[in-house]
Amino acid sequence: MRQIKIAMLLIIAFITLCACPDNNYEHKYFTIVNKSPINLRCQIIVQSIITPADTIYDCGIIPFLISADSSYFVESGEYRGGWETVFRGIPYLQLLLMEDSIYMDYFFKYNYNCDTIRKYVPVLHRYQLKLEDLQRMNWTVVYPPEE
Repeated sequence: MRQIKIAMLLIIAFITLCACPDNNYEHKYFTIVNKSPINLRCQIIVQSIITPADTIYDCGIIPFLISADSSYFVESGEYRGGWETVFRGIPYLQLLLMEDSIYMDYFFKYNYNCDTIRKYVPVLHRYQLKLEDLQRMNWTVVYPPEE
């Protein structure tokens, strides 16, 4: 009888703990809004060093597509807490926006030769965002930039 009571208490405790709402209010997403008439390629680089003058295209990350006049939700990924947790270990995020058609032409024509892409695919806009920037922008990055 005592074992049944202990088992019931453990089950009730387990259910109660699992039913607790998530108290984590960190932002798991931010949005990139493409208000332009062209499709874009966006590469997001989580940087651990500050290089404010550099535009660093990372050959190991294939940029994702953001269609014309649409939005894309960027998830914090493997970081459990959200973007606030990500920014505890980095100074900023770098977002590189390129025209999709030009990027894909060089991507296929030159068999993804990184040096060729770095040299000939123009970056339309480079965002270098700190946590405070994303918060000020209400977690929404707009292209073309709104002045």
